[in-house]
Amino acid sequence: MGSSMRNTTISQDYGSIFKHSITGDRESKKKSVMVSQSMIEEAKGKKKDTLHYYNVETLADLQYRSQIKVVEKVDGEEVDMTPKPIPNDTYVEQFMKYNLNVLNQMTNFTTMAGRNVTRSRTRSSVRAGIGGNKQSIDDLMNGVMYETINWDPYSTSEPVEATYVPKPYTKSFLKITLRKSDFFELHSQPQTTYAKGSTEADETERDNRNYEYLTVGKGKIRRRSDNDAQTDTLLFTTRAVNTILLTKATVSSYVSNFEMYDTLNNVSNVATATMGSVKDLPSAMGQAEEDDALEDDEAVAEMDKVSAQIERLLRNPEFRNAIMYMGRTLSSNTNEAGLRRFRNFDQVQRWNEKAEYVYSMNLLFRLIPTPSKDERKAVSDIDFCRSNGDILAVAYGLYSFSSQHVPTSGSVFLWSIKNPGEPERAYYYDVPVTAISFSPFLPSLLAIGLYDGSVEVRDVSSLQDLPIAVSQRSTSPGSAPVVAIRWIKQVSDDADEADIDPFLSLSQDGSVTRFRIIKSPYLLGFTQMILERVEGHPEGIFVHPSSRIPCESNRRPQGLSITTHPLHKDIYYVLTDEGCIHKCSINYQHQYLEVLRCHDGGVTVMEFSPWSPKLFLTCGNDWFVRIWIDGITRPLLELQDEMTPVHWAKWCPTHSTIIVSVNRETANVWDFRRNLLRPMSKHKMDSSFNTVARFSHCGRTLVIGNERGNTLFQALNDMPFSPHFQYDELEKAIFKAIGSNRELFMELKSIGFFGYPDKKAVF
Repeated sequence: MGSSMRNTTISQDYGSIFKHSITGDRESKKKSVMVSQSMIEEAKGKKKDTLHYYNVETLADLQYRSQIKVVEKVDGEEVDMTPKPIPNDTYVEQFMKYNLNVLNQMTNFTTMAGRNVTRSRTRSSVRAGIGGNKQSIDDLMNGVMYETINWDPYSTSEPVEATYVPKPYTKSFLKITLRKSDFFELHSQPQTTYAKGSTEADETERDNRNYEYLTVGKGKIRRRSDNDAQTDTLLFTTRAVNTILLTKATVSSYVSNFEMYDTLNNVSNVATATMGSVKDLPSAMGQAEEDDALEDDEAVAEMDKVSAQIERLLRNPEFRNAIMYMGRTLSSNTNEAGLRRFRNFDQVQRWNEKAEYVYSMNLLFRLIPTPSKDERKAVSDIDFCRSNGDILAVAYGLYSFSSQHVPTSGSVFLWSIKNPGEPERAYYYDVPVTAISFSPFLPSLLAIGLYDGSVEVRDVSSLQDLPIAVSQRSTSPGSAPVVAIRWIKQVSDDADEADIDPFLSLSQDGSVTRFRIIKSPYLLGFTQMILERVEGHPEGIFVHPSSRIPCESNRRPQGLSITTHPLHKDIYYVLTDEGCIHKCSINYQHQYLEVLRCHDGGVTVMEFSPWSPKLFLTCGNDWFVRIWIDGITRPLLELQDEMTPVHWAKWCPTHSTIIVSVNRETANVWDFRRNLLRPMSKHKMDSSFNTVARFSHCGRTLVIGNERGNTLFQALNDMPFSPHFQYDELEKAIFKAIGSNRELFMELKSIGFFGYPDKKAVF
């Protein structure tokens, strides 16, 4: 608006100046007017020529570009990909009008400047005639030249169409074709072997020297690349191993009459001697019997010599290792499919369309021990080596202490998955074996508990059959069977780093003994805890007191199992036949930290979740599997399907919401994220009753022992894929399961986060 007003004012002022100049000097003014008009006409002619030139050139370029067309084939159809012109007609018209206006003003200013030269009045009178304008003509011209462009006065009344925005063309897919290129052999140097001294051998040695010069010597300083693997050692043979060259030819031979006579004479003598021996056969029978008696004595002596030699060979460590390696080789031929599945070579991928969630179990192979003393012994305990998941220790002896028949012997076999047919270590005892446990700190140490209450430790890496330490009656006077063994970490500050970590032994009479391995053939043991029966009603589930047994005859409960805390190394839990869990510490003897009643009957197993140090499960003889959390004295979940005691239960290492439980006849797979009322699958293993079970390190194989002494490897197939966030799925499933119990829901909410840091898993 300011620009338009200024232009109007300037045109009026110049009109007044023009009138004053006419009255002053008409002749000079007429001349100046003629000059100004000629300049205006010339400027207008130049302006028209310039605009016409640019318009013609622009139209020519646009016409040339309109003849160009870009076509591309997409899916067999031609698609026009020619760029569309930008619709800028409105802006071109506005810009052209602005240029015409500027040229007109410039022409007017040029005319006024010519008149200003010939005028006779002084600058002061001109300023007075202008009527108060304080700017010179130069200032006015500069102001117009540097004026800001404003499109408002030159806007057209025609409606402006919406700007067309071309949409980019996107292909639906990108097809890439990979073709195998031709094979070009740049260099080939096969391995050859020749006799020393021959022409081929000299050529081979020359080739070897050239190769060493190019790879190791001075010739290696060049650009090269290694693509193929070659043998480092060179095979050399001597002439001693080469056989003599055999040649065959047809030759003639001369035989005289004397040679033929001697040959026929020898044949007749042999026939005569044979006939004579037949006639003397009855007389030779008696002599033959005497010779047979002598030969029998010699055969017995020879057999004794062979037996002694075989026995000596079996005691040889190198011979036993050779037999073990040979057994592994032969066993791999018959158990290849089971070994591949145990090592998880053929896993089901997530994108498999045929994947089904049926929670099935398939038998991989069976470990059958060699019977000793012609009696059947049950599998009493199983444990995997902590550092090598292929090594498995199985204890054979007594599982049910109420059994009417107690075996007179026991054994511990060390099996390797590489040889399921034969054990690689065997330790025999005169009493049944009841408990075993590998050390998690020194994986080669194996602690063994016996039926008579004694404990010993063996080094399974040694070929010697002698234990490295055994218990003695002076330090462990108990004679009750050992039911569980757990290794604990040293927590005292004054302990030497070279000392071996101790372990706890739980006896059936409710006593806990702590053993330490010292520089002695005997274990150093002392009593850690002696359990007492619980009086009153402890925290946990409520159990009605039995009216038939007002007072127990034995003041000590029966110990069933022992568990250590995953984080606090000084905390351990003792499980009893009263259905209670006694929380104890190795720093406090003869004193409990807490007592929790979990079952109406014996508690057989207590296991912490791999994704939470506060969440644990228990199973017992009241047919239930219960899930608890530390800080709440009520169970979060209860799983029960069959009316039979649960021997063993554990969290699945691959799924945070799956639990596997084992009773006498079946193995049940629970997934409380999907169903709380019944297991997802039931599997009957064998005709014999199940005893104990263990998961492999990977968690995809379940090892189950039975009372017949067989150990079955069951592969868990058709399982759900492991979730990416295991803890989140576990927490979500638990909150969903207890959603109906508002009070329990609020108590669990008050605990907050109950997992490991960063939601990791600890096995």
